Amino acid sequence: MFRMIHYTGWTIMALLLFACSREELNREVNMPRQTCLDYIAADPQLSCFNAALQRTGLAADTAYLKRGPFSFFAPTNAAFAAAGLDIQAVQRFDKDSLRKIVYAHVLSGRLGNSTLSGFYRISAVCLDTIYKPMLIRNYYGLFLNGHITENATDLGDGIVHKMNAIAFPISSTLWEFIRDNPQLTMLKAAIERSVPLPGQPAVQLNYREILDTGLPGVWTTSTVLCPDNDAFRKLGYNDVDDIQQATEQQIKNILRMQISRGYFFVCDYLGAGTMQPGSDILRAGSNIIYPRITRANIKGSNGVAHMTDQVVLP
Repeated sequence: MFRMIHYTGWTIMALLLFACSREELNREVNMPRQTCLDYIAADPQLSCFNAALQRTGLAADTAYLKRGPFSFFAPTNAAFAAAGLDIQAVQRFDKDSLRKIVYAHVLSGRLGNSTLSGFYRISAVCLDTIYKPMLIRNYYGLFLNGHITENATDLGDGIVHKMNAIAFPISSTLWEFIRDNPQLTMLKAAIERSVPLPGQPAVQLNYREILDTGLPGVWTTSTVLCPDNDAFRKLGYNDVDDIQQATEQQIKNILRMQISRGYFFVCDYLGAGTMQPGSDILRAGSNIIYPRITRANIKGSNGVAHMTDQVVLP
């Protein structure tokens, strides 16, 4: 009799424990997971990005949730500071321009290690239906337009990746970017020298055409190392007139070392071993001192540009 009561007592206790653990399990399973917007709003490192979401109205746009999940590539406050922006500047930023920046950082789908494996290179879809950011994964990590991401957090309606840089979207072509940049007037003049004169045969590639409209089926995307005007002065070209006086062979040698076919972000240079993690030095050309990339991963509609402090020499 005592043994029966003893076993019955243990059975009741086990059932009670099982019931409690099952109740806790059900409570955990049924508990709604934190959303991406809630996570961003609560993270003090993302207060500038949260302010951008608020100013553009995306934070209050519940309709977007129906089109999810999304992957937020959220620049940290340090990334905004590096671009000269704080919360007050974000709150004064032109809404349409800010919306383009924010939308370029919100990609469709749950994109992360839990859903994608191996190395890949994806022309992704973002909230800006015209712009196509590039998502790349290699040995060194996951990159958006060449900018490394970190601290991915899987949430109820998507994933949040933190970034220490802003992947500014540029809708212009590479030629338009160079043409309109006051720091690149000598590079612009050199590229214009590659355009054949009316009625004259081409003596080299027409790089202005390549960087503007491309050569369909032959050369459609490019990477341009963009030495600024000071870089040309280091080489002995003091102004645009000096570029105009250079020989055709000198111009050809300059352009073929700065312009290449295809996309090459900083992450690609890392993969090729021509850059090292944490360094801005590009080991390219025959320069005695290798050039530095002063502004990286400027993605245009037909390629990517990098500002450099030297002309890469053949």
